[in-house]
Amino acid sequence: MTELKFYKPVGGILSAELFFASDLNSVDDMVKGQGVAVELCDDKSTYEEHFSAESGLVSVQHTLTLVADGNKGREWMQREFIGRCSTEGVVASVEMATGEEIIVGHCPRFLFEQALRLESLKFLSGEKLNDSPQIVLTLTCHDTLSAM
Repeated sequence: MTELKFYKPVGGILSAELFFASDLNSVDDMVKGQGVAVELCDDKSTYEEHFSAESGLVSVQHTLTLVADGNKGREWMQREFIGRCSTEGVVASVEMATGEEIIVGHCPRFLFEQALRLESLKFLSGEKLNDSPQIVLTLTCHDTLSAM
C-alpha cells in the first residue's frame, strides 16, 4: 500500500525579530524591521513553553531556539549583541508556521523585567562535507503566562 503525502505538517517558526528590552517602553515600540532579524534555516527553529507549579504558584519557562546559516547568523556572534542579550535581555516577535504571531519576553504583569536572556550560543561546523555551518541561539525567560 502506498502512503499518500499530500499534506504538509504545520509547525515551527518562520521568522523572529529580536528587540533589546532597554530600548522598549511598550510593545508598540517593536517596529518591524528595526530589531535584529536573521534569516532562519528551514525546519530547525523552535519555541517551547514549560509550565510548572510549586506550592500552588504557576511558572512558565519560555525557550526560543533560533537556527541560522553560519554566514547569515554572524550578527548574533557580535560581542555587543551577546552582552546585551545576557544582561538586559530581548523581546522576540515570532511568526509561527501556523500563521500566529506571538511576543515572547514580555507579559502584562512583569512588562520587560522577564525578557528573554541568552542561555547558549553555538557555532556548528557540520559533520559531513555537504553540511552547512549553523549558528544556534537559545534564549529563555520565566514568567506566569503563556505567550500563545
